[in-house]
Amino acid sequence: MTVTQDGSALALRVLDAMPFAVIGLTRRETVSFVNPAAETMLQRSSALVRGRPLTELLPEDSPLMDFIQRARREGGVMSARSIRIASPHIAPVDMDVTASPDGEDGGLVLTLMPIRQVQDESKNAEVNAFAQIARMLGHEVKNPLAGIVGAAQLLARQARDDQQALLTLIREEGGRITRIVDRFTAFETFFAPRARITNVHIVLDSVIDLARASFGANTRFDLQYDPSLPEIEVDPDHLHEAALNLVKNAVEAASTPSRQARVSISTRYRAGFRFAGRDGPRARGALEISVTDNGPGVPEQTVPRVFEPFFTTKAGGAGIGLAVVAEIMQAHGGFVVLDNSVSGASLRLLFPIARQKGAAK
Repeated sequence: MTVTQDGSALALRVLDAMPFAVIGLTRRETVSFVNPAAETMLQRSSALVRGRPLTELLPEDSPLMDFIQRARREGGVMSARSIRIASPHIAPVDMDVTASPDGEDGGLVLTLMPIRQVQDESKNAEVNAFAQIARMLGHEVKNPLAGIVGAAQLLARQARDDQQALLTLIREEGGRITRIVDRFTAFETFFAPRARITNVHIVLDSVIDLARASFGANTRFDLQYDPSLPEIEVDPDHLHEAALNLVKNAVEAASTPSRQARVSISTRYRAGFRFAGRDGPRARGALEISVTDNGPGVPEQTVPRVFEPFFTTKAGGAGIGLAVVAEIMQAHGGFVVLDNSVSGASLRLLFPIARQKGAAK
């Protein structure tokens, strides 16, 4: 772990008090630090694991090792949901994992949070109550929403040509919200995508149209699409939601009274990027969507927590947007990566695709 001399004692006390596992790795994947929660997870004391290769504690084919290699390749902060941790000495447990670069010497910090399963009757009762509230809320949202969409349809009959685009946007967004509400009231989260072959650029264009008509009216958007990219199998509503969250975050981060927000959205193919599946690598490349802003970047002390649900540094923020993005990417077998700097932040979505369009099989 990289800490200043004056702050090392305090930093270690804070890490020791963390209720989740924290593991520090050197550039050679040897363990440099574990907190008490990590000792419990690994079933080994700090004295026994420090200085040892992580592969002596976990199998080389562990999903965590694959995640670490991918985090090394990608750089930045990477988060993944539901990674199975198991060994002859460790009972299988599913963890949410975040990898963060540590200093300039190639170090890496892993935070691992167990996924708590709803098992007892009291928890089940809470879930049932939440489902009932969700259905009631969905009913109350859909009724006025239907009126809004209907009004837009009526206005479209007499609207000028220059007004038709906005009315079409209202109808399309109304339909998308209705679909999301239907899935929400059926207690279907973003972990259950309804994938179909989708042109990501069409989805991104609809996100930018919505942004320009609302929260991004004063923002400069730079679009850099790779037209050779193939269509991919994703849930278009989920992709829209993920991209919209990233664009909205970027606009809010970069907007100040003295500076115009500038947000760049680009797509490209990432050759040689493999996504591990249960039966081995299942993709030979990735389709990357990046959203970059000209803001001040993410405060370094908050970087490891940006994908945590309900964590936010914004006044009035809910801390849900990036957690939803991470959930969507996990459900699609992909990843979300944060590249952070003082001149702005870039969030990249990596979706698996079989091969580059036009490439030889």
